[in-house]
Amino acid sequence: MDDNWLDGRSDDSDNAHVEESGSETENIDSETTENEEEIDLEKLNLEESDPDENYTQGCSYSSRSDMVLSSTPSYSSTTKHHANVNLTSGLTELTAHVASVEDAFLCFISEEMLKKILLYSNTAEISNRTLDDSFEEISMVELKGFIGLLLISGLLGKSRKSIKSLWTRNSLESPVFRAIISRNRFETIVFYLRFDDKTTREERKNTDKFAAIRKIWLDFQNNLNKCYSVGPFVTIDEQWVGFRGKCPFRQFIPKKSDKYGIKLWLCVDANSYYVFDAVPYTGRQSGQDKQKNIGVNIVLQLMKPLFGSVFY
Repeated sequence: MDDNWLDGRSDDSDNAHVEESGSETENIDSETTENEEEIDLEKLNLEESDPDENYTQGCSYSSRSDMVLSSTPSYSSTTKHHANVNLTSGLTELTAHVASVEDAFLCFISEEMLKKILLYSNTAEISNRTLDDSFEEISMVELKGFIGLLLISGLLGKSRKSIKSLWTRNSLESPVFRAIISRNRFETIVFYLRFDDKTTREERKNTDKFAAIRKIWLDFQNNLNKCYSVGPFVTIDEQWVGFRGKCPFRQFIPKKSDKYGIKLWLCVDANSYYVFDAVPYTGRQSGQDKQKNIGVNIVLQLMKPLFGSVFY
């Protein structure tokens, strides 16, 4: 038989004669390499497994190279270190006793994070006080209300509307925005809101495009890890967030419905869809060499908090 169908070449190969009990002899053209193991089926030793070995009931087979194969899998006598651990995903001690929406919110955006944001924002106002001498420092209540309005606007599908339209007295619009804060105060908070120390930002931006929010984002990532225990199956994929604002790592993809946006890499529990970790893709820094193995590095980075846990 011409074996061109194997590799497109014409080589002489040995005919291997295989004879099995109760079947006719067949001639099979085969090509072997020095690294392949050959098992002589004619001389297989069929015997009951030794009860002292790890094999359970079944037969064992030995080859010319003394390789022993078993018809049944072997089971280790040692007990894995997590055998007595509850192998279920779900809430952790931090979130198991959450009693209100505010408590749940503070599990992800903690009081410590909010205090940092207040410090950076009010400090930015002091440095620009000549622009607005009547400015009052942002309070914790105002900051929580501000973030709450951002969440509500997204929930109601109003995140793309102008700020002015959200505070309209139109009966078709939600009155919650006017009830919580005035439009002028909302716009003032937007103007002064900061997530880092602006005096050192330029130096940090030389090595990190995400410098303006990096510290707060790391705190948020840590809270994501602590609030939920993922199961044995997680999915890692990208999430496109439409965004047209000023950003050094904003991307343009014509095929997307939102052509301008930011790419996030997410690690998500496959069953509950909980976002366990998130990493923004910022691209190359100025003067940096072309990145290699981006996918592998992202996967390792997102999986790092899980290594050494019960499932991983």
